Amino acid sequence: MLHVDIPLLVAFSWFAWVGSITPGPNTALALVTSANFGARTIGPHMLGVAIGFTAMLGLTLAGAHGLLAASPTASLVLRWLGIGYLVWLGLQIARSRGFSQGSAARPPRVHESVLLQFANGKAWMLIAGTVGAYQELATPSWVGSLLIVTIFVSCCMVALLIWAWLGSSLRHWLAVGNRLAWFNGFLGASLIATAAWIAVN
Repeated sequence: MLHVDIPLLVAFSWFAWVGSITPGPNTALALVTSANFGARTIGPHMLGVAIGFTAMLGLTLAGAHGLLAASPTASLVLRWLGIGYLVWLGLQIARSRGFSQGSAARPPRVHESVLLQFANGKAWMLIAGTVGAYQELATPSWVGSLLIVTIFVSCCMVALLIWAWLGSSLRHWLAVGNRLAWFNGFLGASLIATAAWIAVN
């Protein structure tokens, strides 16, 4: 018999929204991509986030997190591939000094944003919180899992659009002097710092 815990659903929806809209690697990348290349270039990053986060959340809800726990090597490889990509991405962003230097950096590709999810410490913490507190959202369990994935990914997409709009709205301001170089340097360093934090935790 279908049953949805409405108060728990409301609580989870707020949790998913706050977790999605607050700063992290995905929102930082949406911001810097739209600031440098325009809001329309955010599509591949959004698709990559949707694919990667859906896979991580869906597999975790299905119990596949136990498989990674049972295979430390696979978990370690995924972790360091993601960390390496995050460092590389931070360096590319930090090196970009102006709107005309499209070769110094470029919008992320779909597969790169998928990979980024596996190094995203914030994403893993949100997933852990979801599984720990909201897995009993509905019965049968597959309905609850479907609701969780749908709500969380929808919140992520809306949040990325908001951050992309913010980045795009800064383009004219960033075009003055060295503002874009400082902006890119700061966000690139932030991504590298995030990678370092993930590596030591």
